[in-house]
Amino acid sequence: MQQTVSLKFFNHSWNGGIWNTNDEEDKQPISIPPNTTLQALGVKASTGPNGYECSCSWRDKVPSGEKSYGTISLVLDVPQKSKNRAECLTEHQLHVDSWEDLPEKGHNFVRSIIVTNKYV
Repeated sequence: MQQTVSLKFFNHSWNGGIWNTNDEEDKQPISIPPNTTLQALGVKASTGPNGYECSCSWRDKVPSGEKSYGTISLVLDVPQKSKNRAECLTEHQLHVDSWEDLPEKGHNFVRSIIVTNKYV
């Protein structure tokens, strides 16, 4: 039996730059329905030659009293003059496929992830 998981956006920190989700500025990260492809997090550098740094987390949306499948967290650090850094972390049963590290340099890139349940 295939189980679908809806991921609810629940936490973020922002240390520089502009949220730019779905090409709309100042729109924070969004929740992700099951079996859906969408831009859940978008960021861009502030005006001028600046980098950006942020983190964002999602967890599965489960009815009260049911056990959670886990959480997903993204951490991005794209500075102006040093190496880019990014992590995509999962906890418990959730698993991420297709994640690629960021290139060492540059500020313009897109990354996709596929979220699955490890034990299905």
